[in-house]
Amino acid sequence: MSKPSQDELAQALAAAGASHHEYEQSHLKGERDEQWAGYYAAYTLGRLGDFLAPSSLTGLLETAPAGDDWATAASAYILEQMAAQDA
Repeated sequence: MSKPSQDELAQALAAAGASHHEYEQSHLKGERDEQWAGYYAAYTLGRLGDFLAPSSLTGLLETAPAGDDWATAASAYILEQMAAQDA
């Protein structure tokens, strides 16, 4: 599977965030999901295809930098890490 663009990845991560928020509210009754990164990884890979192993994406999501626009920052970080591994 080909690597997504940063915009595609950021959009998928933002959509994962919205879906996960709904999941936390409805199924977890407002409790924080400690396994959030696995949810985001599964959602993102389901939307974009298997461009990375689920465990690898989960790990990268857990270490992605925080910020005002997390999806954009996380997508840039993930793609940078993937490029470094390919080098």
